[in-house]
Amino acid sequence: MCTMKLDLLHRHRMPMLTNINGSGSSGNSFTIREVRSCQGKGKGIPQSLRAFARVLSIESPEELKDLEAEAAEHDGRLGRRPLKNIENEIKANQILISKISHMIQNHDVSIKSLNSFSCANGGPHDLRRRMTEDLLAGELRVLKSALAWLVNYSARLSNSKATDVDGGS
Repeated sequence: MCTMKLDLLHRHRMPMLTNINGSGSSGNSFTIREVRSCQGKGKGIPQSLRAFARVLSIESPEELKDLEAEAAEHDGRLGRRPLKNIENEIKANQILISKISHMIQNHDVSIKSLNSFSCANGGPHDLRRRMTEDLLAGELRVLKSALAWLVNYSARLSNSKATDVDGGS
């Protein structure tokens, strides 16, 4: 299954790197931008990251084929439109929420750690510490905005799923 997922990502222009042990992995990095509005169209969450999470969340070869067929119906991109299978879309978003939440926790710990090593003399080390703290604080703001968007989006998906279930009864 892992090979099938990697092949799908490769076919959809996600570059592959070979690890020391010979296994392949996605060599792509993702740039998340600040999402200024929870009502926005997700401009801060790159399509490639959404596609990666969707592929990662898939549990069967049939779901993988469905994902590729669904992408082919539109413009061929895996992360362009929400999945028709809302449960899979929610599952993919939960992966992103979990990872971004973990990154937020790490940034918080790093900032607190930097604060505890404050230099009293205000020398070059203090300047570097403040610059590092500012950088981490900016990244933290972006991560929190992305997390808020993902949580809001997942809630909307869950509500639409509940509405579909209730409406079909």
